[in-house]
Amino acid sequence: MMLISVLMIIGAGSYYQVFKTKKTASGFENKAETHNLIALPADDAPHQFKMEWWYYNGHLLTQSGKKYSFHDSLFLINGSISQMVNHVSLTDHQSGQHYIDQRSTAGNLSVGTVNRFDFTTNRWSLAGGNGIDKLIATTPEFSFNLDLTSTQAPVFHGKEGVISLGLVGSSYYYSRTRMVITGSLNINGQTESVTGLAWFDHQWGDFSTTQLSWDWFSLQLDNQSDIMIYQLRDKANQPILYTGSFTKDGNTEILSSNDFTLTKGEQWHSTKTDINYPIAWKIVIPSKNIDLTTHSINNDSEFDASLTSYNVYWEGAIKVTGSHTGQGFMELSGYSNTKN
Repeated sequence: MMLISVLMIIGAGSYYQVFKTKKTASGFENKAETHNLIALPADDAPHQFKMEWWYYNGHLLTQSGKKYSFHDSLFLINGSISQMVNHVSLTDHQSGQHYIDQRSTAGNLSVGTVNRFDFTTNRWSLAGGNGIDKLIATTPEFSFNLDLTSTQAPVFHGKEGVISLGLVGSSYYYSRTRMVITGSLNINGQTESVTGLAWFDHQWGDFSTTQLSWDWFSLQLDNQSDIMIYQLRDKANQPILYTGSFTKDGNTEILSSNDFTLTKGEQWHSTKTDINYPIAWKIVIPSKNIDLTTHSINNDSEFDASLTSYNVYWEGAIKVTGSHTGQGFMELSGYSNTKN
């Protein structure tokens, strides 16, 4: 989902424009009369909306059997000038170490690309299209070079790829829920080959989320089912949008708030920011006979993005137990300092 509060630097957008435009080779054209609101691979490329991001999370296994997880995201903010913000994290499942890095760069490195995106510098890169992507990150603590290939059709969220965020606007939104990973990881001075499984989100539109908080889950179950669930709330903690998707055997069903329940469990307290995060949850989808418990793999997965997007959030890998097993990721944003 990655509705990160980097959006604080843009204004509120137009609700109707998102529904009425679609990116084509000749620019944005009125496509309200069609049901094809997202066209791939054309819409893998950057758009001219105020906010857009490409987001990945993944679990890695080294050739020696060590486990790691990562998230890597690129935000493109279009205003009077364009700006790119990159967040990357890596968690060592053996030691519990959680590494983060972030940067903000003026401009749009992928301007003019067709059917793909390519944000590449000498330290980091997000590039790809049509479900064949490459991620490169170089930080003081770790580096990785990963090739990702989607193994199934993309999932379009909401109504024909568009989700409504109420008064704050709407956005295009699709995912590639299973991307096979091969590549290498360097950490602690050692480089190993890795394999793994990633999740990809791409979202864009004219909207603002400065008044929102949310809980977001991506789950890749061992029976080959993929689940995304998220709940958005306003600053008064009132629900705005509780929804998700269930994908299996190439078929996707959109979930409404009546189709699932989310119940908070164990809390973790950050001594750095004095924020409490719910790091254990119960997820029930009765129609699918799904009754799951999720728990953070590393409790201390807080990401302090004060230097780039002026916010703090929790982003990390989760383990899945219960009626089904699997792996996933969780993002928690908008939780307040306990002194507030």
